[in-house]
Amino acid sequence: MSAQRHSAKRMLISATVSASVFLTLALPARAAAPAQLAQTIEGAKKEGTIRGQWSQNSYGGSEGFAEIVAGMNKKYGLNLKGQFTPGPDMQALMVRIVQEAAAGQPASTDVYLGNAQAMLEAQKSQVLKPVEWAAILDRRPPGETGFDAIASDPSSVAFATAVVGIQYNTNFVKGADVPKKLEDVLNPKWKGKIASTPYAAGMRELAMPGLLGREYIVEFTKKLSQQIGGLTRCGEAERLTSGEFVMLVLTCGGNDSTVLQRKGAPLAHTVVQEGTILHMRYGGVPKNSRSPNAAALFASYLLTPEGQALLWKHDGLDLHLFPDSHMKKDVDAVRAAGGKVVVNTPQWLGSLKGYQEMQKELEKILREGGK
Repeated sequence: MSAQRHSAKRMLISATVSASVFLTLALPARAAAPAQLAQTIEGAKKEGTIRGQWSQNSYGGSEGFAEIVAGMNKKYGLNLKGQFTPGPDMQALMVRIVQEAAAGQPASTDVYLGNAQAMLEAQKSQVLKPVEWAAILDRRPPGETGFDAIASDPSSVAFATAVVGIQYNTNFVKGADVPKKLEDVLNPKWKGKIASTPYAAGMRELAMPGLLGREYIVEFTKKLSQQIGGLTRCGEAERLTSGEFVMLVLTCGGNDSTVLQRKGAPLAHTVVQEGTILHMRYGGVPKNSRSPNAAALFASYLLTPEGQALLWKHDGLDLHLFPDSHMKKDVDAVRAAGGKVVVNTPQWLGSLKGYQEMQKELEKILREGGK
C-alpha cells in the first residue's frame, strides 16, 4: 500500500471517529428537546386550564387570548380551557404577582406577558420560573449582537417588538410633511397641533449615553415643549383621530396605529432617522402559576409562525429578529439611514445610570413648557 493510500485511510478513519464522537455528543441534546417538549405537553394536559391576565388593549385582550389558546391546543394536541381576566398595565401586574408570591397565593395569571421594565422587577424579585425554552421552542429566534431572545437566567423569552417613533393623523400629515427627522416636527406650521407624553416616552431613552445623548435631547425637548399643544398618554389615539392633535412625538411603539388603521382610522406611524428604541415584549411563568406547563407552551407558541401571525393580527406586533417580521422593516430603515438602535432589555435598563433623573428632567420640561 502506497504512502498516499495509508494517508487517505488514516484521514477516513479520523473523519469517521470524529463524526461518531460528534453524533455521540449531539444525540443526547437532540433527544432531550423532544423529550422535554413531550413532558411539558403531558404536564399541560393534566393541568387542563390556563389563566391569562393583562390589559384588554394588549395582545387582542380576551379575543386574542382565546385564539392563542385555540392555536396552541391544535399545535400541541391539547384541550386546555382558557380563562382570561382583564388586568392592569404590565408593571402593575408584575407588582401584583410579586405580592401574591410573597403571600403564598397563586398568581393571578398563569403566564406573564410584559415589558423590560417589568422583567427587571421580576429578575430582582426572582418570581419567574426558569424554563428550558430552547428545548420546547418550535423555532429559536436568531440572535443579534448583544441580544438573545432567551434571557440568561432563563426566566423569560422575548416574543415581540414595539418600535418607537411618531404617530400622526394621515388627514393632516401627508406626503413631504411626514417627519423623517426629529427636527421636522419643529416646523412652525405644527405649533400647537402636536402632543407629547407626560412621561417623555422615547426621549428618556434616546438621552442615554451611546444614543443621542443628554445635551441633544434636552435641547430638542425644550424646543418641542414650545411646539406642543398638550400632553397625552400612549394608547389615546382617539385624540389624534379626532383631530385634537395631528402628531404624537414620541410614541411607546407604533402597533396601535397598525391595528386602528385596519379599522379605517386615519392613523400612521413613522420612525425617525436619528434612532429608535425597541421595546421588547417578554413571556414568563410565575413560580406560583397554577399551570406552569401550559404557561410555558403559551409563551413558546407566540414564537411559532402561527403565534406571530396572531400577534400581528391583534396587536400589530411581531418579533423583529425573524427575517419575515413586519417590525424588522422599521428597524432596518433606521439602520440603513445610519441611525442608532437600542434594544430595551432588563439588562440594558439595569445598567443605566441617571435614567430616572433624566426622565424627571424631561417630564418637567414638557410639563412647564421648557422652563
